[in-house]
Amino acid sequence: MKAGILSDTHDYRPAAEGALALFRAEGIGILLHLGDVCSPELLDGYPDLGIPLVCVFGNNDTDRDGLQAATRGAFRQGPHIEEVAGRRILMAHSYRDLEAELGERGRFDLVLFGHTHRPLTMRVGRALVLNPGEGCGFMRGKPTCAVVELDTMEPRIVPIPLPEPR
Repeated sequence: MKAGILSDTHDYRPAAEGALALFRAEGIGILLHLGDVCSPELLDGYPDLGIPLVCVFGNNDTDRDGLQAATRGAFRQGPHIEEVAGRRILMAHSYRDLEAELGERGRFDLVLFGHTHRPLTMRVGRALVLNPGEGCGFMRGKPTCAVVELDTMEPRIVPIPLPEPR
C-alpha cells in the first residue's frame, strides 16, 4: 500500500489540487496531512475520494471545527499514532511535538512531521523519518509532497504538478 503525505498547504488551492491528482495517479491507499491546511475549503472534495484521510492540526489551523467538518472528523491533535498496513506511524506537525514519543526506539516504522517547509528523509534505527516539504511552495518555490510504499518503506519526495496559468 502507498501512503500520500502532504504538509503545509497554507490555503494554496493549485498545489492541493495538484497533490490530489498526483496521489490519484499513484494509487495511494491513504492520505496523511501533517497540518497547516489553514482554511477548511482547501480540503473540499478530499473526503469524497474514497481514500482514508488522517490529519494532524498545525499551528496555523485555527478553524479546527471547520476543518473537522470539512474532513468528516479526519483531524487529530498531534502527536498521533496511526496503524496502517501493519506499520506504526507517528504523526505531528512539528518535530518538537514528536520528541516525547520518540524516547523508546523501535516503536515506529514511520515518523512524519512538517512545519519546517524543508523536505527530509532519513533513517533512525528501523524508522523512516520524513518531512514531505511544503505543499504550498511559498518559501522554497517548489511545492512538494511524498509517497511512501509501506510494504518496502521506500520514500519519494515528489514535486507537486501545478496547473498551467491561463
